[in-house]
Amino acid sequence: MLDIQRSDLVAGVAGSGTMGRGVVQVLAQCGVRTLVYDAQPGAAQKAKDAIGKSLASLVQKGRLSQADADATLGRIEIVDALAAFKPCHVVVEAIVEQLAPKQELFKALEAIVADSCILASNTSSLSVTAMAAACARPGRVAGYHFFNPVPLMKLVEVVDGELTEPWVG
Repeated sequence: MLDIQRSDLVAGVAGSGTMGRGVVQVLAQCGVRTLVYDAQPGAAQKAKDAIGKSLASLVQKGRLSQADADATLGRIEIVDALAAFKPCHVVVEAIVEQLAPKQELFKALEAIVADSCILASNTSSLSVTAMAAACARPGRVAGYHFFNPVPLMKLVEVVDGELTEPWVG
């Protein structure tokens, strides 16, 4: 089980489309250093720019201070390779909704992150057990299904696979 302070937590998000962008925003707003990777060049930066606009809107409406918005953006780091996820305690994937690419991603991440890093999928339609089957340590794989729009929906469904260990959920 992870025994660290929130401010020391490092999260990775693979995929920066609508769902990935929302997960990034929520993690960063909660005080978590958040690394963002997208295989499509420029996509992660576009996501960070969109988050900046969303935060600016919250500031304008008086729902967030400018200092908090700046701090949130400061916790979001664009990375250009999965290798940058090495320090992550948790990685949430939000890539294409197909089993094979998710399995490939988790398998690649296993060679990069520590054994204690949680590998989570945002999917709501694919089997966590099937995704974890590609992993040497399937017990650390779970589904963390965020709901859209992520920054407004204060709900995450945690879905275990057949081999998910209790500390992951």
